Amino acid sequence: MKIMFHPLCRTLLAASLLFPSAQVPVQAGNTVLPDLGDESMAVISPAQERKLGENLMRQSRRSLAFMNDPEISEYIQSLGQRLVSHSDNPQQDFRFFVIDNPTINAFAVPGGFIGVHTGLILATQNEAELASVLAHETAHITQRHIPRLIAESQRTTLPALAGIIAGILLASAGHQGGEAAIALTSATVAQKEINYTRSFEEEADRIGMQILANSGFDPNAMPAFFEQMQNLNRLNDTSLPEFLRTHPVTTSRIADSRNRAEQFRVRQTPDSSDFQHVRAKIRALAAGNPDEIARGFRENLAQGKYLNADAERYGYAVALLRTRQLATARTEIGKLVARQPGRISYRILQAETEMAAGNFKQALAVYADAYAKTPGDAPLANYYASALLKTGKYRQARDLLKTALQRRPEDPELYRMLAQAAGDIGTKFEAHKAMAEHYYLSGNPHAAIEQLQLAARFAGDSFYLQSGIEARIAAIKEEIALYQTK
Repeated sequence: MKIMFHPLCRTLLAASLLFPSAQVPVQAGNTVLPDLGDESMAVISPAQERKLGENLMRQSRRSLAFMNDPEISEYIQSLGQRLVSHSDNPQQDFRFFVIDNPTINAFAVPGGFIGVHTGLILATQNEAELASVLAHETAHITQRHIPRLIAESQRTTLPALAGIIAGILLASAGHQGGEAAIALTSATVAQKEINYTRSFEEEADRIGMQILANSGFDPNAMPAFFEQMQNLNRLNDTSLPEFLRTHPVTTSRIADSRNRAEQFRVRQTPDSSDFQHVRAKIRALAAGNPDEIARGFRENLAQGKYLNADAERYGYAVALLRTRQLATARTEIGKLVARQPGRISYRILQAETEMAAGNFKQALAVYADAYAKTPGDAPLANYYASALLKTGKYRQARDLLKTALQRRPEDPELYRMLAQAAGDIGTKFEAHKAMAEHYYLSGNPHAAIEQLQLAARFAGDSFYLQSGIEARIAAIKEEIALYQTK
């Protein structure tokens, strides 16, 4: 029996199983107490799970194509947070992110991190279907399925566990023998892992639907999406969507979710405008011939083939900007701004078009006006800071970036821009320190340490600054020692 793992999930499980420091018993004073509830707590605590997830997220930035578009990232985080607020653990810190990949997939990372592929966002027929997938993955996190799987694995025999780990590591490294090694492991262990995963899927469906309904979405969206995946399964016998490999869809599973959905009041909630605009932007930025993509948008508008005319026109304008058809882009954006002058995504696109045309003064005026009205908008701050850097407004960019980082301290791109701004105004200590955080969050801790060592040279005789640098280097070295495999 062959166990199928998402490539990232293979890495997660391997890392989790190989970190003995995470296996800390529950204690009270000097007495070790048995965990009478969730036994996974004795294997890895929520705090340790979060640390593990943060480390895996940093490492994954070196191998996964993160969608760094600020507007797309902000939308998926906002939608995800809406769902989390209606879960059974609304206080837990979640981070939703998008992977630029046309395949249909989504996955949960320990500690509250949930990834979704651009292919899945485009495959969903409506926003409720997308929300149903995120709700399902949210349930995996709130129910601690990955730690519970680790706890279950701890009770397997050592040879069997060693075989599983070996296969996982080989597969994670991209070796063809990895999955074969997993398949050759004890059939009994394999069957138990399969069954355990199925029970998690059932629980995630049940709790995810509750989250979906409580968040104001139609619960019927979950079985509808399952049916769509099942149809893809029938049409693609030799090339299954990755989502189906990690989330098997069966007729009984669809029936169960349909029966559960009938227990809730039907909600016909229309898609948000943001959902339609994000989908249009993903299409406009997709791999392929940019001119053909722009032509596709133009033909859709001419033939009325769209669900939201403004979103389709927005996608067309993004595609035009990508192909540097700036005059036409400016015309299309002007139509959008005239209809909705307060929509931030339109003002950003308007400013970016003027930046591309070299009209820097006009672009900065658009950004300044929009930022004065909505200073808390994260995508706007990102684009505005980038424009300020390109036009030599380094001090203004630095101040804006510091404010933005207070809201989004996990964003490596903001740190990279801050390093540039600080370096250009001559504050070398701040520049190297910011660059260190950029490298750290990007999964390159050794480069982060090098930058911190350079920062120390510009700290002067300040005991406070030198102590801070030494403490940060020590913390990163400790993480390197903790997570490196022997």
